[in-house]
Amino acid sequence: MPDEGKPSAKREKKVHKREKKQRTGRKHESKKAWEMYEVSGSEVKRKKPFCPRCGPGAFLSVHKNRKYCGKCGYTEIQKKPAEPGEEKAGS
Repeated sequence: MPDEGKPSAKREKKVHKREKKQRTGRKHESKKAWEMYEVSGSEVKRKKPFCPRCGPGAFLSVHKNRKYCGKCGYTEIQKKPAEPGEEKAGS
């Protein structure tokens, strides 16, 4: 029987009572290059705008109400267009 204090002593494997939890939710996938560019003939057009701080190569992610750069944190908030029936309360 091996001595408990020595590093060469082996211990029994732990027996777990329940199985591992299954992760739920969506799995994040990286953007594919063909989703960011549009090719028409011999011309290549970028679908998303570049970050004005980082320059070409860093795209702005487009959300419902803003554009965001994941590299530097630059944010452009898009204003909602005013509806014709609504007027400002102050004027």
